[in-house]
Amino acid sequence: PDTSASSSRYLSGAVAPRSFKLRMAHWAPQFSGYYQHDAQELLAYLLDALHEDLNRVLDKPYVESVERRDGESDGFVALESWRRHKL
Repeated sequence: PDTSASSSRYLSGAVAPRSFKLRMAHWAPQFSGYYQHDAQELLAYLLDALHEDLNRVLDKPYVESVERRDGESDGFVALESWRRHKL
């Protein structure tokens, strides 16, 4: 495997600011150009977009929570809870 700095840059999850700004401008034209916006405007926009996406789920099935039984590890309970959450 390539362990150079350039390859690990892509694995870190970091995003280049210019790339992020271009993506934002694509979906939210008010962030295009070189006008100054404050962090509160950006955060409000991102939270609103997240809220709208979450409201798209119309039919989320009921899933019972996981009850811990004797001898079950925290890891097992966490994994089972996550699996049920993703249903």
